Amino acid sequence: LIIDEAHCISQWGHDFRRSYLDINTFIEKLEKKPVIGAFTATATEKVMEDIKNTFNISDESTFKENVDRENLYISVERDVKKEDYLINYLRENRDKAGIVYVGPRKEGDKLYEKINHLGYKVGIYHAGLDDKTRNQMQEKFKNEEIDIMVATNAFGMGINKTNIRFVIHYNMPKNMEAYYQEAGRSGRDGEDGECILLFSSQDIMLQKFLIDKSTENPERKSNELNKLQAMVDYCHTPNCLRAYILNYFGDHSNISCQNCSNCQDNSEVS
Repeated sequence: LIIDEAHCISQWGHDFRRSYLDINTFIEKLEKKPVIGAFTATATEKVMEDIKNTFNISDESTFKENVDRENLYISVERDVKKEDYLINYLRENRDKAGIVYVGPRKEGDKLYEKINHLGYKVGIYHAGLDDKTRNQMQEKFKNEEIDIMVATNAFGMGINKTNIRFVIHYNMPKNMEAYYQEAGRSGRDGEDGECILLFSSQDIMLQKFLIDKSTENPERKSNELNKLQAMVDYCHTPNCLRAYILNYFGDHSNISCQNCSNCQDNSEVS
């Protein structure tokens, strides 16, 4: 029995789903107990412990790969004019496949219209569209009928496109797990890819608002706010961005990767 996106079992994960709590009930009803494999690409050490305890997976049967993706250039751009930055980037990277992740749907619709008006082959994907439209957009992107997908975090599961050259986060995600899972869709063919996050202080207020709406459980809300703070700290750190990500996921590192915007920044810090 294979359990994908196993981090969803943990209330401390970034995408906790109550339906995952029913998996053990299902397993107990089976006449023959299956061998279980639980997989996830983004889990902190605490979430890993939850997965192991829930499904009775021993330490000897736990395998953790290094989360580093050396072929990805990682960048945080603070307080830039986001639309100008994006349009300039697309102009310099015309005909390359990429995803532009946005927060609000309205932001996505606005960007889609702008990019489409400029003559790019672009699609739009968010939960406000009907199933048929979303499926058509995803197929066109996979089949290279469109180069750029403007999307909310609803776009993600089941993407099997290896030649995505860039992922731009137009708005800051609410946690590191969501960010790295989405950014990691760049360069899956092993060739160079770029992961660019456009940060502004308004993003913090938006994510706090969404967290406040999403749960009334005080403990879970506190956990979500702590994850958000880790994301904000990432956006502000003057140190190696790759090392920050590796440390967050338990691959403790003091590297200076020379392949992120901070390591390549030659300006002096006052």
